[in-house]
Amino acid sequence: MKKVLLYPVIVMFLFCAVFFACSNKGDVESKKGKIEKMTDKAAKEIVDHIRTPIEKARSVKNIEEDRQNAVEENLKEQ
Repeated sequence: MKKVLLYPVIVMFLFCAVFFACSNKGDVESKKGKIEKMTDKAAKEIVDHIRTPIEKARSVKNIEEDRQNAVEENLKEQ
C-alpha cells in the first residue's frame, strides 16, 4: 500500500522539479553581461551629453519668443 502512494508522490516531485528547472532558464538568458551594461551606460551618457545643449537652446528660444510676444502686445496696447 505504501508503494502505491510513494510512486505518484515521486513522479509529482520529479515533474515539479523539471518544471521549475525549465522555467528558470528564461531569466538567465535575459540578464545582460558586463560589456552590454557598459555599452548601455556609455550610450546613455553620450545621448545625455548631446541632448543637454539642445534642450538648453530650446528653452532659450522659448524665452525669447515669450519676450517678443510680450513686446508685441505692449506695442499693440499703445
